Amino acid sequence: MARVWNLDASLEDVETAIHSLDGSQCTLVVVELASGKTITIGGGPSKVVAELSENDTHRWCVVDPLRPGGKIQLVVGGQLVDPPVRICIEKEAALEAARTFVSENGARSRHLEWSVET
Repeated sequence: MARVWNLDASLEDVETAIHSLDGSQCTLVVVELASGKTITIGGGPSKVVAELSENDTHRWCVVDPLRPGGKIQLVVGGQLVDPPVRICIEKEAALEAARTFVSENGARSRHLEWSVET
């Protein structure tokens, strides 16, 4: 399981961790800022889910509006889960989310579509 908990981790470290998501041995990356905001990216090898938590109650997922309904199975954090297909995104979208999150102090990328998830 890959995790980037070091508050001084570089963007390159975060990107390397996301690229390493393989859906079996390495299935979760968590980046937490000093503000307490976190981005969690899990799954792999081809599809991942990305969730940004601004606090205990506000959680946003990157969504792919072109994906059909239904569910898909992914291993996230070592657990088999079945998230909605619409939140299963390409790694490149997760990288965009992480880059903006790290470089803009916890912001959500304006280039991606986000949905509040409960």
